[in-house]
Amino acid sequence: MNETKRTIFTGLVIGLLTLAIPFYLQLIGVVPSSEVEPKVDFSPEKTAKILPQKTVARQSKETKPKGQEFSNRENFTIATNQYKAMITNLSGGSILDFEMHSFNEDGYKYIGGYDKNGAYSKNINLNLSIPVQNPCSPCLEVYSERYFDIPFKIISPNIRPGQVIRLENNDSLVVIMEKTLNGETVTKKTTFYADKYIINHDYSLTGAPRSVSVVWADGINSTEKNLFEEITYSSGYVAQSKEINSLSFTPKNINDNEDRVSFSGKTDWVAIRNKYFINALISKNSFGGSLSGSSYQLNSENIIPVYKMELEFPSSEISVSQFFGPLDVDVIESSNTYLDRVMNFGWLPIQPFSRSVLWLLKKLHLLGINYGVILILFAFMIRVITGPLTKKSFESTQKMQKIQPRLKKIQEKYKNDSQRLNKEMVALYKETGVNPLGGCLPMLIQMPLLFSLFIVFRSTIEFRGAPFFGWISNLSQPDTIFDLSFSIPLYGNQVAFLPFLLGISMFLTQRLSMATMDKNTKPMMYMMTGFFFILFNSFPSGLNLYYTVYNFLNYFQQRSIKGK
Repeated sequence: MNETKRTIFTGLVIGLLTLAIPFYLQLIGVVPSSEVEPKVDFSPEKTAKILPQKTVARQSKETKPKGQEFSNRENFTIATNQYKAMITNLSGGSILDFEMHSFNEDGYKYIGGYDKNGAYSKNINLNLSIPVQNPCSPCLEVYSERYFDIPFKIISPNIRPGQVIRLENNDSLVVIMEKTLNGETVTKKTTFYADKYIINHDYSLTGAPRSVSVVWADGINSTEKNLFEEITYSSGYVAQSKEINSLSFTPKNINDNEDRVSFSGKTDWVAIRNKYFINALISKNSFGGSLSGSSYQLNSENIIPVYKMELEFPSSEISVSQFFGPLDVDVIESSNTYLDRVMNFGWLPIQPFSRSVLWLLKKLHLLGINYGVILILFAFMIRVITGPLTKKSFESTQKMQKIQPRLKKIQEKYKNDSQRLNKEMVALYKETGVNPLGGCLPMLIQMPLLFSLFIVFRSTIEFRGAPFFGWISNLSQPDTIFDLSFSIPLYGNQVAFLPFLLGISMFLTQRLSMATMDKNTKPMMYMMTGFFFILFNSFPSGLNLYYTVYNFLNYFQQRSIKGK
C-alpha cells in the first residue's frame, strides 16, 4: 500500500471513528440514549399500550357548563430555602413558576438559566417552569367531557392573592382548594415544606369517574447554555417494580411530537429530567403510568422537547408526592424511592466505580476544598493508582515496537504458511520475553475506573456553576475565552483554552511512543490528537482540567521510563 492510499485509509478510519463515538458512549453508558423512538419494555407482563394522546383541558368557553359560576384566577407565592414557587388556583394548585435558589454555600448551582423570553443569562436564578398561560402542573384529567383544569376556590384561611408566604426551618404549609362542577366535587390539599424539595398533592373526589389521572403536562425547562447536550440528557420515565422505561426524542420542528405510551400495572413513579434537575410524581396506589412528548419554541433559534407524564388512579382518594429538584444523590434520598436510577452512572459494571468517585468527590468538598483543586488531586491520585499499570503497558509496548523489524521479516517470509507463521511468532515472543497482549491488558484493567471518572465529571451537578480561578468560572461549562459568530460541527461556537493544553499533552505523550513506531501509523496518531482537541472543546472545563493534568502527569511518567 503506497503513501497516498495509506493517507486516504487513515482519513476514512478517523471519519468512521467520529461517527461511531456517540454510539460507543451510549453503549458504555457515558451518555444516555437520545433516540427518537421511545424506549419501552415489551415483556408480556408489561406490554405498553400506544394510545392517542389525551388533550389536557385548558380553561375555555366550551368547558364551562351553562349557569356555572367560576372562581377568579388567583396566584400566591411560596418561598423556602430551596425554591420560590408561584401557585395558581387553576387545577386546584398548579405551579406557574418554579425558581430554584439556595442560601447555602452551594447556591452557585442554581445560578444561570433562561428567562421568560428564552434568553440565556448566567446571572439569574434558574427557573424549571416552562411559561404557559393555562398550566397543568399538576392537574386532573379524565377521558370524558369533565375537566378540572379550572380555577378552584381557596378554602384555606389567611391566603390572599399576591401574597408571598415564607417557610423557614421545619415549617410546612397546607393549602386546601375545592371545586364543584356538575355535581362532582374535587377537594385538593397541597402541602409545602421549608426544608424539602417534596410537595404533596392529595385529592378527594366525589361523584367523579372511576379512572382519573394526575398529570404534569408542562415539562421541565432547559437550564444549560449548551442545549444540544441538555437535550441529550433529557427524558421521561415510568417506573414499575424497579423496572424503568423511558421516552426520549429530539424535536426537529415545532410540530414534532411523540405519541402517548401507556404502561398498565402498579406504577411507582413517573418523572421527567434535563441534565441536572428532575421532576417526579410518586405514588403507592397508582395502577398505570404514561408518557408523551411535544415541542416548545424556547427562543427564535431553539426548540426543546416537552414531556407530559401522568399517573392513573382507580379510586376517589389520590395521594401523590412530587419531587422537584436537583439530581443530587443525597437530596434525592428524601423522596424515599429509587429516583437516583435515572442519574447517569454508566453501564452496570461501571456504576460502582462512578458512585464511589462521586462519594469521594463530595466528601473532599465538605472539607472546604475547591472543586478545581479536587480535580487536580484526583488526577494525582489516579496516576498513583494506575501508574504501575501504565508503566507495565508502556514497557510492553516499547518491547513490542523493538521487535517489529524481526516480526515483519517473519510475516513476509511465511505469509503463505499460517501454521509456520504462528509458530515462528510464538518463538520470537518467547525469545524476547514479549507478551503481545502486555500493552493492552493493563489498560483494560483500569478502563472501568477511567470511564467512571469521565461520566461523573461530565454530568454531576456538583460542578454546575462551581468556580475555580481566572477564566474558569463554571466547571460544568467550557472555559470559553471568546465566542464565535458561527458554529463548527463537533467543535461548537466557542473557543476554550484547556483543550489546547490537553491537545499539547496528548501530542507530547504520543511523540514518546512514535520514535519506534511504524512511520505509516504516525499520521493517524496526529489526526486522533486533532480529533480529540476538537471534540473536547465543547466539554465541561472540569472534565478538561482533570484530563489535562492527568495527561501531563502521564507524559512525565513515560518520559522518565524511557530515559532509564
